[in-house]
Amino acid sequence: MPAPAERSADDPRLPLHARLRDDLARRIAAGEWPAEAALPAEAALARHYGVAVNTARRALDQLVREGLVERRQGRGTFVRRAALQGSLLRFFRLAGREDGGEIVPEARILGRARCRLPADAAVALGLPTGHPGLNLRRLRLWQGEALLFEDIHLPLPAFAPLATLPETGFGALLYPLYETLCGRLVTRAEDEITFAGANAETAAALGLPSGAPIVEIRRIAFGANGAPIEARLSRGPAARFRYRASAT
Repeated sequence: MPAPAERSADDPRLPLHARLRDDLARRIAAGEWPAEAALPAEAALARHYGVAVNTARRALDQLVREGLVERRQGRGTFVRRAALQGSLLRFFRLAGREDGGEIVPEARILGRARCRLPADAAVALGLPTGHPGLNLRRLRLWQGEALLFEDIHLPLPAFAPLATLPETGFGALLYPLYETLCGRLVTRAEDEITFAGANAETAAALGLPSGAPIVEIRRIAFGANGAPIEARLSRGPAARFRYRASAT
């Protein structure tokens, strides 16, 4: 079966609840219900689509399993905003935040340019090499110390508003801008961690010797329709790297 982002909500070969799920996901991706907005009740959806309440419930159940919406006891079903802000920082030891609180570092835009997507970013985004894109280079700092040097690729024209946004309008977090300026809600992300030596550009940005060991975190962020919308490479000092996991 094709991925949800690629199949049609009108495909008669799909079960009715799957078609309803796809149409609801399409409407969320189009911004009809933004993050934190309540969806209509199951009975209202059933009336609107002319289906049984159980069919509407199964469609919502699937969206819940996929993490696109969440049920809140006694309140209804809401579009879920993924808890991704600052999550890359969990891989680094940061002084003063051993209490598990949210970490929102300072961010500086070092450069941005319209470009043709390089091969690795194009593959990550499911687009042909050379597709029009926007490249952001960003430095993230914690307590005045450089922590992450980021190389971010976004597809155009979807993210065109960021190409002309004044630098003072960026702030510390990008995902809220994706949502408010570009109508793209990030619902999940996949991170892959490797280690390397810092090239000259990375070393200069992070204040490290050339060739110093660094952590590379490759992230693909996905939108409400399940399609990738951001390819990000973040580099940080290996000396501050940490990884914590629990098992039962």
